[in-house]
Amino acid sequence: MSAAGEEMACQTCLAPLNTLGMPPTYVHPAHLDTDGHHPVPVPVSQLHTIRRSCDFCGDPYPIWTLRGGDVTAIAISAGSSLVQDFGHTWAACAACHTHLDDGRHDLVIDRAVRTLGLGDHPQVRERITELHRAFLDSRSPGRTLITTTSWPATTLTPGELPKIRDRLAHFYRGEDHLPATLGITQARDEIAAGLDRSHLYWIDTDFTDLAEHAASQLPDIPIGRDLPPATDGMIIWSRPVTHQNITAASWTDTGDGRQLILYRTIGAGLDGKALQRLREHVGWLAPTDAAHLPEQHPITGGHPAAALVATWLLIAQKAADIGPARIDKTIVKTYARTNRRPPEVRIVRVRGRRPTPTHDGRTTPGGEGGTQDSRFWVSGHWRNQPHGPRRALRRPVYINPFLRGPDDAPIRLSTTVRMLSSRQPTSENRG
Repeated sequence: MSAAGEEMACQTCLAPLNTLGMPPTYVHPAHLDTDGHHPVPVPVSQLHTIRRSCDFCGDPYPIWTLRGGDVTAIAISAGSSLVQDFGHTWAACAACHTHLDDGRHDLVIDRAVRTLGLGDHPQVRERITELHRAFLDSRSPGRTLITTTSWPATTLTPGELPKIRDRLAHFYRGEDHLPATLGITQARDEIAAGLDRSHLYWIDTDFTDLAEHAASQLPDIPIGRDLPPATDGMIIWSRPVTHQNITAASWTDTGDGRQLILYRTIGAGLDGKALQRLREHVGWLAPTDAAHLPEQHPITGGHPAAALVATWLLIAQKAADIGPARIDKTIVKTYARTNRRPPEVRIVRVRGRRPTPTHDGRTTPGGEGGTQDSRFWVSGHWRNQPHGPRRALRRPVYINPFLRGPDDAPIRLSTTVRMLSSRQPTSENRG
């Protein structure tokens, strides 16, 4: 919940901060469990992930920001008073927002009481109701999508890409707001049109591993017009890439460059009416980062879009086998009802080296002696390679990004993890 001025969050735990007392100081929300550290306030605009919770019930995956009355609570005891500013912008989870839209504030109170764990006492419900009503009685029309929530990953299949793309384009054309910090408010119609034209790519797990590893070593590379595999496109990786849990990316040609947008999946763990409305109103993806890149703008390994650029480069250097995906029948029927052909979805896989026949008819990877009953990754690195007219231009090429071994052999898992994964093992999903 915000106070006057720009909202602040704790850089240590990523939780948004409340203000307390006079003069105001920043404090962690009372319901939040911390390790006892002191708040380290930073503007929320500097963070890609914020550990926000629903201001109505405490759910850890809020989806909408609502504007209402400016709520301040004052607690008075003998000889002292405590002032806590709850602000005029509140975060709402999908379930609470659904209940509010249905006029069932009592169900929102039920969720809040369960979260507090204080028992369903009349006085507890009364105090919570007073706080909520102070905000809701002055609620303004409209809502803003929260794009900094680190949802658990949702598995997206190749056959679903057309409906995922269409729902996202529909959201961009809608009236729901996006955070101004994304910087794409004035470009929403252009982005939606680019999605309508986009070529769709689903990146399989092995190629995702390869792209993430290559991205961690990416040298400076100018983004030219011939680098992406299509003028407008959308890529969905089989799993999140980078520590920010990016699962998808889209790009739109703007004439003077490209508009890149990175996405997280949303909605994991929801069910019933709350999930249905989220899918109808937003879809499966929420934009979390955006950048307009002019022609020849350089990208480095530290850029948020490095995994996307690495994927483009690997496709461009023929490190991929690209084939069509089967589209879900329900999606095909939906397109048929509007006299449209369903778009082609391309599955991107790692291209394996062809085994070389030996004198006795057996095959070996790359012509080396002996048979091979599994495939393994050869370590890679970037090298500048001449290309273009008279080979005067340079483009990074990832050396040895191939699997050695027979095409139909299983991949040796321990080698894959060691050679291609730049992520560190962790016991919990970091935002």
